[in-house]
Amino acid sequence: MIEMINISHEYDGEQILHDISLIIPDKKFIVITGESGSGKSTLLSIISTLLKPTKGELLFDGTLIKKIPNINHFRNQKIGFVFQFHYLISHLTIYENIEMVTKRPRAEIEELLSKLDIAQLANKYPDQVSGGQRQRGAVARAMINRPAYIFADEPTGNLDSKNSQMVFDLLRKLDATVILATHDLSRIESTDRVLSLKDGKLC
Repeated sequence: MIEMINISHEYDGEQILHDISLIIPDKKFIVITGESGSGKSTLLSIISTLLKPTKGELLFDGTLIKKIPNINHFRNQKIGFVFQFHYLISHLTIYENIEMVTKRPRAEIEELLSKLDIAQLANKYPDQVSGGQRQRGAVARAMINRPAYIFADEPTGNLDSKNSQMVFDLLRKLDATVILATHDLSRIESTDRVLSLKDGKLC
């Protein structure tokens, strides 16, 4: 469970988020939506521990994030990230991009690639495959360590409608808490909860 208590955030004197409190139960699919500049990416960054809020508290399973002694270890063990840009390393193959972040056996990596229908691309480099295939590679990298939490920031922003739907459906089926920030409202009917932001406030 994730809990946010009176979270606010300022940047260069501008108030980005205003006093946000919410509880996210385990294994739910949550969408954060709002217009550009509404604060959704900032909120996602704070929930995912990548950004410290100016005020307020963030807890994972009842533990304050600021009390966790090794936050990088916590992220590696518990969290997977998917972004609008895939951030795959260009000189590594799809397989190698996943292998470098895990100690899972080769068979497990290959099984995951098969589930994502990109096993045939394992030895290809990112610039040799399509945008949708690269993004599925990024999803595989986020999934391989079986994190309890997946955070996705506009993961379909650079994809066509077919590949967007594929990635969205894939994230929806994960056995994890998935929190996704997007401005695309066309698929939110399949979520467990929608958090709408306007001017840094939940509405």
